[in-house]
Amino acid sequence: MFRVQYTNSSTHRVVLPYKTQKQALLTLAQAFVTQENSLPPEDRTRYTASIQAALATALAAQAASAAQEVSRKSASETLKRLDAAARTTVSQIRSLMEGRFAYNPEQAQTWGFFVRQSGRGAGNILTPRGRDEIIACLNQYITTEEARPIGEQFAEPPLNEVIALRDELNQRLQQRNQARQERLTHNAALDEACTVLAKELRLALTALLLNNYDGEPERPLGRWGFQLVARTTRLPREEEQPLAPEPEAEPA
Repeated sequence: MFRVQYTNSSTHRVVLPYKTQKQALLTLAQAFVTQENSLPPEDRTRYTASIQAALATALAAQAASAAQEVSRKSASETLKRLDAAARTTVSQIRSLMEGRFAYNPEQAQTWGFFVRQSGRGAGNILTPRGRDEIIACLNQYITTEEARPIGEQFAEPPLNEVIALRDELNQRLQQRNQARQERLTHNAALDEACTVLAKELRLALTALLLNNYDGEPERPLGRWGFQLVARTTRLPREEEQPLAPEPEAEPA
């Protein structure tokens, strides 16, 4: 918080939010605009219009950011369910490959699977790990199956179900990423608006102090939302630091 103090004789000081304290800044701006709008136009500060515009921008960006966060969380929860379904489907297809190509496992690569080439597990059909590998495997499986005659396609899992799963997975992933990017954009707009508010409110406070209160922070400033606190009175240095006691005289 900024502490605004104009004279040493003032009994109060004004505490202003930093631009990073967004909610406190918005609360102050709302109170300020409400008070200013209750006054005749000629009695308002020259900064009122810009504060009102920045406040409207900030509130709109905040609401839009919150809405995108709800959309992102919803898409993320759906993605968790789809990831589990995709892992199950890929595992089912891998078991199918193992049974069909027990003696020539390299054939499974045509359907999007990798086969270990050397070592103890040479010839094993590997299970895709992670969302990107699973989607790539599903894409290749679908491409291969669609190129085969319908009568030769694998019956389980049904190809149309695999396609629907892949498409929904891609759709939800895109929705999640888009919501995240839009939220970041709205947050940037909110940051910019709060920077303007912090500057304009300090200027408006200065104008109020000079025009209405002779530069002295007074309690009525609370009507504009400004927070006033009592100043701590410091004792003079000689009162703060007691003198050291005189040494006692040694006995003769």
